[in-house]
Amino acid sequence: MRILVCSLVILFSGCVTNPESYEFADWGDVGYDGFVNSIDTVAGAGAQNCGFFNLILDEGRAKAGSEGIKCARQAYNEGTPFKFGTVRIPTDSYAYEVLVRSSAGDNWLIVYDIIVDGTDPQIWFKKCESIKFRSSNLAYEGQNCAEYDGLNDPVWNDS
Repeated sequence: MRILVCSLVILFSGCVTNPESYEFADWGDVGYDGFVNSIDTVAGAGAQNCGFFNLILDEGRAKAGSEGIKCARQAYNEGTPFKFGTVRIPTDSYAYEVLVRSSAGDNWLIVYDIIVDGTDPQIWFKKCESIKFRSSNLAYEGQNCAEYDGLNDPVWNDS
């Protein structure tokens, strides 16, 4: 009986997830100088770090990204502020895609895009009423979003 109880505890302990239990590395040098600081300002001091994942370099990071999106989904469902981001190369540029839920409850989709040779940087902001997480990994979309001119906002205009 003792073995059965221990086995059940071990089996079910892996099924419980808590955003606080995720340990993701610092975002480091993401986007332009000041980009991460701006994201941190919008997310707020107590926001859950669901990680930043380089989807270009290796498949292992993409798998880690699936853990990051689980963290983001759970934090969102609980109303917890969080940040989650990825970088990929869609065609000829680096696309830094960030999902943020602020401490005020605002949902942000932020994309910073720059050509691989370092030219033509662009940034887009969308403020969304809600976020829909798809069942597949790394898939989410904003619902009822409005474009936001973040470049006139002091939080973002240091690019």
